[in-house]
Amino acid sequence: MQNTYFLGGASPEGFETDFWRANAQRHNYGIYLKGGPGTGKSTLMKKIAAAFADEPVSVYHCASDPHSLDAVVLESRGVFIADATAPHEAGTPLPYVTGELADLAAGLDPALLRDSAEPIRALHQANQAAHMQARKGLAGIAAMEEQLGIIGRRALLPEKLAHFADRLAKRILPKKSCSGDPPSCEILHRQRIAVTPAGRLAFLPEDCDLMLLDDPAQAAGGMLLSLLAESAAAHGQPAELTHSQTQPDRAPVLLSLPVQKLVLAASDALPSEAVPSPVSVIHMQRFYDAEQLRSQRTLLRFSKKTASALEAKTVSLLADALRLHDELEAYYIRALQTPYLDRKAAELTERLRGFPQSA
Repeated sequence: MQNTYFLGGASPEGFETDFWRANAQRHNYGIYLKGGPGTGKSTLMKKIAAAFADEPVSVYHCASDPHSLDAVVLESRGVFIADATAPHEAGTPLPYVTGELADLAAGLDPALLRDSAEPIRALHQANQAAHMQARKGLAGIAAMEEQLGIIGRRALLPEKLAHFADRLAKRILPKKSCSGDPPSCEILHRQRIAVTPAGRLAFLPEDCDLMLLDDPAQAAGGMLLSLLAESAAAHGQPAELTHSQTQPDRAPVLLSLPVQKLVLAASDALPSEAVPSPVSVIHMQRFYDAEQLRSQRTLLRFSKKTASALEAKTVSLLADALRLHDELEAYYIRALQTPYLDRKAAELTERLRGFPQSA
């Protein structure tokens, strides 16, 4: 009963996420965890996810360290608990009405940290510098994808694509619209793909069929996913869109239709190991002016090859940043009083059980 996502991901502008806006709208209450590295935020959230494993739970991993959690959402209780420290700092506007803060730094031994202040500061600065270099790599990827997008938008045949999207929607969606309440018609924005220190990773929903979009210039795929999501919402069917962190206007790269147990994704957005077999493929080249694409073939190839090389370099920089973060975190883990964290986890679990489940 668990869905798995990333909270967000690195982009040329820094960390980006739709989590706070989306969950503030959809859930009644949030517990915002504060505290620096190594204060047990991820450990606490893993304990809470395990405590509510028999309920619908969504867990959100950290793109900078995929083994760590950034948030847990108890879907049927309308409540979430999330890491609200930098780079995804957040807070609640109405304390104890819309949410509350929980500061895990209270469980640290200050003396142990003061004695190590100099190396802690040096590791923090080195970690930030590695992330800044990674942002430059992502900016380079974005420049290449912008070039692909320009070519794609100029060559796109939107009317032909819209007709195809309509036919495909009729094939995979119910014949009649559902009349359910408005939340059932909402398009959700959830991040299932991210560039991480381990490379590009994807959390695909289990037991779903996969359609790959083989798109030579990216523009047609994003439009198709948006049109299908809109059709699903019009039929009262839930739809989840994952957006690119580097493509222009954060174009959609993956659509999940939970009721239909179907996922549609741009083939170049998924890591090869995430693609199960067999899959069906939609060849998107037919939705472009063939002559225009042919005339830009060399530039298309160059842009894709350069973006791929830049991504490999960016992954290396993110791995360096994670190594430095782990060294920094070790100082805080040594200073953490484990009994405090255990008591806090038990206290918050009990608080969360006080939120009733919806029918």
